[in-house]
Amino acid sequence: MSTVRIWDLPTRLFHWLFAAACVTAWVSGDEPRYTDLHLFAGYLALGLVLFRLVWGVMGGRYARFSQFVRGPAVVLSHLRHLFERERPHEPGHNPAGAVAIVLMLGLVFALGVTGLVVLGGEEGFGPLAGFFTVAQGVTLHGWHEWLGWALLIVVLLHLVGVALESVLQRRNLPRSMVSGTAPANKDEAEPHNAAATAVVLLLVVSGFAVSWFYPYLQEDKEDPYHPFVAGDLKRNPVWQEACSECHMAYHPSLLPDRSWQRMLDEQADHFGEDLFLLPETVAALRRFAAESAAGQVERELSWRTLHSLSAGQTPLRITDTPYWKSVHREIDAGTWKRPAVNGEFNCAACHQDAEQGGFMNGAMRIPE
Repeated sequence: MSTVRIWDLPTRLFHWLFAAACVTAWVSGDEPRYTDLHLFAGYLALGLVLFRLVWGVMGGRYARFSQFVRGPAVVLSHLRHLFERERPHEPGHNPAGAVAIVLMLGLVFALGVTGLVVLGGEEGFGPLAGFFTVAQGVTLHGWHEWLGWALLIVVLLHLVGVALESVLQRRNLPRSMVSGTAPANKDEAEPHNAAATAVVLLLVVSGFAVSWFYPYLQEDKEDPYHPFVAGDLKRNPVWQEACSECHMAYHPSLLPDRSWQRMLDEQADHFGEDLFLLPETVAALRRFAAESAAGQVERELSWRTLHSLSAGQTPLRITDTPYWKSVHREIDAGTWKRPAVNGEFNCAACHQDAEQGGFMNGAMRIPE
């Protein structure tokens, strides 16, 4: 056998971009501060899947699905004879590797679709914003996470298979996906490198990355970039004035209406202070709380706060809600004591959009 070209340039470029997108999406998925990076990686991975589906029909010899996708009988036969010295030569993907490829493409496509539903339902952003409720977004969020674990399992099996095949066949498969060459007969070589297609793919990906991250290059400390901004949050000047005399004016959507109404009932002893609110002021605050409290607005923070409470719970502090405790449980006591933070009540220290009632992913920075 000679060393000939097997993998065309677009296939190799797709492979490594796809791997980078999946790894980035995985490591950024659990941290709300990196939601914007997670979305970029998710959009990139989904776009690459669509490209691979087209390239699997129109691409080079070994990139086409018709060349390497086999039936179950062929796959099982391949696995049975895996450790035999004499078995059919596969210059491209072997039958087991083809299964992994199809599974990864399918899982990433499903992850992309469920991710768009989660983004539209929970955050109110993306092309599906307004088509799904918060409850539907939360449900699909669970599916999205399970699909992520399924993808991780398939990727690990794929890596084990690549390592095993490299040893058994004495071929460095990862290096082949970099150089594009592998031991094969001359008549099995891929004649076309499709460099123009690879250049177009690289330009599209680069343009997408620049347009996505460019706003971060324009931000400064006084005007930080917020990739997500909460919309349609009602504001009330009476509420702002009455609350901001002592502390930040927490938006009513952070607690259920029964909590606000109880606080107004007890406004003469508001955590040890008499608020001296006029009757007309109290009436205005009651109306605003009733129409803007958790359960009355369609946003994830309100939904999760309300559903973390039992029917009899009427917390008077946001920090007493089970949901608040769950999302802040990893913050150590020393962080709360930092001068720039100054306690659990000071939401604006970390949430840059707290004054607007946003508390959106991507607008959170813990001060050093």
